[in-house]
Amino acid sequence: MNIVLNIPHSSVNGLFDREIGKWQRNALFINDCVNKWTDWHTDMLFSTDNPHVNQVVFPYSRFVCDAERLVEDPFEEIGQGIIYTYYEDYKRGYISDKGREMLMNLWRMHQSRLVDSMDGEGSVIIDCHSFPSGLADCDICIGHNNDWSYDERLVSMVVDEFMKNGYTVKVNEPYGNSITPKASFQYKSLMIEVNKRVYMSERNVSLLCNPRLWKRWFGTIERVYRKILKR
Repeated sequence: MNIVLNIPHSSVNGLFDREIGKWQRNALFINDCVNKWTDWHTDMLFSTDNPHVNQVVFPYSRFVCDAERLVEDPFEEIGQGIIYTYYEDYKRGYISDKGREMLMNLWRMHQSRLVDSMDGEGSVIIDCHSFPSGLADCDICIGHNNDWSYDERLVSMVVDEFMKNGYTVKVNEPYGNSITPKASFQYKSLMIEVNKRVYMSERNVSLLCNPRLWKRWFGTIERVYRKILKR
């Protein structure tokens, strides 16, 4: 049994790539969309030396390819499926059939990496994200699906650990659900969303320099991992 950390939105790579990026070099787009909706530093935020925790980081921006979206995703209707075509008032440039296939291959590879990183039955995927402070007044959002991937005891255990360490927590608010790539075995999945105010300055897009903050955060996340592995 192990934990796999899915980190799909921490990168800004590829935005202006000629084949797969195609976004305009527009400062308003960067400030209004990219800076706001990139999960800054979550690859570091959830990192650990625990050998039973594997991290899978998607290497491109969500605006290039959203590794979280589904085939025939409902968000396709507003141009925000696996391959974004619009975001708010900003339109992406034309992507050729070759470019689309490259992007779909990136999506497929990420799904495969998640499954290959699990040890089989009993493994847990943690979907790792952050959210802008204006969306909710909680520090932590725990999300889950209402299907075979949901473990009530597991979710309660994670909620309790964060609350015990002084974080305010909501479940499935402001976001719900958690990623479940197709596998030949069953596993559990939950999402941890961290309010950006907890660890960074959204205005400056920079990490907060507070040793006590980081000691508390990393102590808490390590205990969360250990409790999940011992459940």
